[in-house]
Parts: sequence; C-alpha cells; structure tokens
Amino acid sequence: MVADITDQNSKPPRRVLSVDAYEHVRRGLIRSRYRAGERLVLRPLAAELGLSPTPVREALLRLVSEHALELNDRNTAVVPAMTRRNFAEIHALRSDLEVRLAEAAALKASAHGIETLAMLHRQFVDALAIRDDGAVAALNADFHTTIAALADLPLTANILRNLWVRIGPLYALSRPMPSMRSMGDVHPHAALIDALRARDPQAAREAITRDFNNARIWIEPMLA
Repeated sequence: MVADITDQNSKPPRRVLSVDAYEHVRRGLIRSRYRAGERLVLRPLAAELGLSPTPVREALLRLVSEHALELNDRNTAVVPAMTRRNFAEIHALRSDLEVRLAEAAALKASAHGIETLAMLHRQFVDALAIRDDGAVAALNADFHTTIAALADLPLTANILRNLWVRIGPLYALSRPMPSMRSMGDVHPHAALIDALRARDPQAAREAITRDFNNARIWIEPMLA
C-alpha cells in the first residue's frame, strides 16, 4: 500500500482560486454588490479576497469575455454602464424568461421550495422596513434566482442568471429602493408565492409580470 503523502496544507491550484474569484465577483454582480460604472481594481479586490492578483485577473478577464464586465482605457475592469436602449433589450428578455420560469414553478415547485421563497420574501420585507437597500437588492436577486431553480428548467434558469449579472448592478445604482407602499396592497412577491401554493400558472404569470414592470417604471427614468 502506498502511503498518502499529500500535503493537506498545500494551497489549491491556481485554476481553483480563479474559479473561486470568478464566482465571488459574479455573485456580487447578481446580488447588486457592484454598481453600473464601478471599477473593480485588481489589487484591492485581490486583497479583499485574500488571493494573489493572478487568479483574480483571470477571473475578471473571464467575466469580460462574457460581457459581464468591460475594460477601460487603463485595462481596469468596469461594470458596464446601462442606457435606456440596453435596458429595454434586457427587460424584454427578462420578461420572457421570468414568465416561463414562474409558470413552470407554479406546476413543479415543492412545498419546501415555496417555503424557501416565503422566507426570502419575509427577509426582503424586513430589510425594506429598516431601509437596508443593499440587503433589499440582494434578497430580491435571491428571490428571483430561486424561482428559476424551482422551475426545473435548467437551461432557461442559467440564461436568466447570466442576464441577472447585468440586472443586479442596476438595482445597486437605483437606490433608495421603493417602499412597500408603492407596490400596492399585495406585493408581487407575495402574490407569486400564493400562486405557487395554488398551483396557478396564470396567477404566477400575472404576479411576476407586475413585479418586473414595477421595476421598469422605477429604474428606467434613472437611466441616460
């Protein structure tokens, strides 16, 4: 028998560190940690992650290749700015994808999955009550990506997550977040949860449509 002489304290290979950095930044984009137009400067970001610059550079370049980030004239990664024209295209794509996913979730979501959505919505409402805009934006993204997971349409869900890489920084830019009162008597998230519990795809479609139309009405006037 050959003894295992692997050094348990050895560092992960650079490729693994690059993937970790990629996932960290990508998740930050989706959850509105970074604002449209914000620079992601290599060395401070690497220090924040506790990594050397090389795997972080690789992660940023991968996100640039996916059009989640851009390079400015100094080769610094920047979160893309958003125009009304870009937003209109993204909103149309989002509308189509999220309606499909909400309708499918109404038919396929488990009781546990629906309760997870309800928990996220409660946390979202609590964050709104104390005007914690960062938490509101992050929990909103979590809510929508969870719907995508519950729909059991993995290809569509993956496309939507890629789209949320561009949507998330918009919510970071568009603060303060709107109040609960501006959302009507029943928040669209709550209406969607009710629709999933009732196994009602039409009600799910109506709730998710009201939600992203509210977002459009709120965000669009802030764009150049």
